[in-house]
Amino acid sequence: MNPIQFLTEGIRIAVGAIRSNRLRSILTMLGVATGIFAIVGILTMVNSMQTSVTESVASLGNTTIFVHHWPWAEGGNEWYKFINRPKVSYRDYQKLKQNLSAVRGVCYQVTVPGQTIKASGRSVSNIQVVGTTHDIIRVSDIDLSNGRFFSEVESRRGASICVIGHNIATNLFPNSDPIGQHLVAGGKRLEVVGVQTRQGAPLFPGPPSEDDRMYIPYAVLPAMFNQNIRSLDKLIIIKANTYEDVPLIESEIVGNMRAVRGLKAGTDNNFAINKQEMLMNSFARFFGFLKTGGWVISIFSILIGGFSIGNIMYICVRERTNEIGVQKALGATRGFILYQFVVESVLICLSGGLVGMGVVVLLGLLVQGIMSAAGLPFTVSIAPGDMVLGLTLSVGTGLVSGIIPASMAASTDPVTAIRHA
Repeated sequence: MNPIQFLTEGIRIAVGAIRSNRLRSILTMLGVATGIFAIVGILTMVNSMQTSVTESVASLGNTTIFVHHWPWAEGGNEWYKFINRPKVSYRDYQKLKQNLSAVRGVCYQVTVPGQTIKASGRSVSNIQVVGTTHDIIRVSDIDLSNGRFFSEVESRRGASICVIGHNIATNLFPNSDPIGQHLVAGGKRLEVVGVQTRQGAPLFPGPPSEDDRMYIPYAVLPAMFNQNIRSLDKLIIIKANTYEDVPLIESEIVGNMRAVRGLKAGTDNNFAINKQEMLMNSFARFFGFLKTGGWVISIFSILIGGFSIGNIMYICVRERTNEIGVQKALGATRGFILYQFVVESVLICLSGGLVGMGVVVLLGLLVQGIMSAAGLPFTVSIAPGDMVLGLTLSVGTGLVSGIIPASMAASTDPVTAIRHA
């Protein structure tokens, strides 16, 4: 028997054995499919979440610095220290704006959550009102679908104007152009000068999206809200000219903030400098834990599938003992017997793996369609590497599970095997 005949004949016999026991083969296949589905499905879910979160964090920009009382990359047992820190103030902002070099813009903003806005007998709730300086358009990507943002002059004199999110515009002015119309927030009447482009709902629970946010000049905020309320979030945003300028700007921020707050030498900073990469690192650790947990669950699924394949192959060997004896009597070698049973095991596992991965792809398309219809910024990411991993594990499971029963078949004495009833 030449090599080609050896390979094709072994495959033919293995396929014939699978066909003759379809129900058993299908049930065994489903066990492997479940294990491969678990592995590829969990990895796909984690990769998709990581991709969506990373894209969201990346939109902050690697040249943007956030000065806040709370550090993004820390917390734990020191939360009480951070929560009691003084929040950044307009005085801090003025000091940084006057003294920082190599910056595109410095912005101060105060966020007032959970507000209700009214106009023309309609109202919307749970709106974030953000009082900000005019440099917000230089440090953040604010995309307008209609109108304009307020100017530096309007910002300084506290003009009674606002820029609203898509949901606010849709709910308050459903049948008319919002530009030039008026609404009431915090007891003050404001004119709408701009509407933001629709951003979509946030993927994870948390603060409202840009669609439920309203920007007003910071100078008008004190006339609307008490700025001493603890729930107000205060933030200074700084945009560097280039990424290479970031370390210099960080050192300048530390020096100026310590000076304006009168911190003595040896005293810890009572403010935090946050950057995009801090969030990236935190999320990378979090998703690393998720993947580890997913692997633990998936390994148990594969082990269960592997044991079921091994048991089924052992039964196959017992049932076909007589056939093995006949093949050996006709000149079949030990290697050929071993080969055909290993091929049978691998084919069952490979078919199960393909079924498992097919289900992952179909569910991925379904989830992507649902997310897109709901306007959620989520992309299902099925990595080619995960698919290759699934195929590799399928083949590997077939080899490991089938090798012992196949070895038993190959070592069977032909005379004893032929006499086996």
